[in-house]
Amino acid sequence: MKTKGKKYIRAVQPYLFVAPFLFFFVLFALVPLVMGIAISFTKWDYASPMEWCGLDNYKLLFGALGSGKVAKDFWSGILHTLLFVVVETPLLILIPLGVALLITKCRKIKKFSMGFFYFPTILSITTVCILFNFLLDTNSGIINHYLHTEIPWITQMPYAWISIFLLSTWWGVGGNMILYIAGIANVPQELLEAATLDGANALQRFFYITLPCIKRTMLYTFIMTTIGNFNMLGQSQVLTAGGPDYMTSTAMMVIYDTAFGGKNNFGRACAMSIVFAAIMFVFTFVGYRLQIADDKEASV
Repeated sequence: MKTKGKKYIRAVQPYLFVAPFLFFFVLFALVPLVMGIAISFTKWDYASPMEWCGLDNYKLLFGALGSGKVAKDFWSGILHTLLFVVVETPLLILIPLGVALLITKCRKIKKFSMGFFYFPTILSITTVCILFNFLLDTNSGIINHYLHTEIPWITQMPYAWISIFLLSTWWGVGGNMILYIAGIANVPQELLEAATLDGANALQRFFYITLPCIKRTMLYTFIMTTIGNFNMLGQSQVLTAGGPDYMTSTAMMVIYDTAFGGKNNFGRACAMSIVFAAIMFVFTFVGYRLQIADDKEASV
């Protein structure tokens, strides 16, 4: 009996450890997903009962029903989001890598440098946007004051996007930098020393030893950064309010405004979220396939 009891406990233990995560995953991820899919087929404004509308919300998004303004606003937000992802993702991959390489070389001030670059990451996006608004304001901003000019950083294009890229890069460098420092620390030192003895310079050691060794770290950083950039909301909502003329309005901002910004059309917002999630899934799946291919190549 004791032996059977011990076997039962050993069989149940893994599930007990997983149970808290599984509970919160089901409660805060799976249930909202199922509810969102169901609500996307309804017309609901919170105050009135849900009204089944079938595929009407999806038809609106693809311009097959109505005037097409809903589809235009939504797909404009998608395009602006893709612009942000295409520009910002390389910045948040390459700049943190360069910073991590410099910090690993400067060992005397390594801890100070890590804290200096990581500090913006712990700030909320609202705090960062308020700070940059104080810096970039056309009339009273510190930057324009010292440049003795009146550049419309927030109110005109292309300065509004430049401001968003500057803010996002300053805010996001620290997190990826920590991952790169951890990856660089795991590069075998004997390989670097052997390459140095063979006459390899710093660039050759980086491209032929360091870079291949941190390839999986870079791939993970690329996937997580891409997903994070797709969910960009605070920068365009707080800093530029989607302006000028909705040119910095992203998909997440359109979804938020549809659900909570006065339109109160939760069913349509859920349909937008489902379509947007499908687009994000394609990019995530591509990154996942790249990681599998990398694992197969490493195991050969």
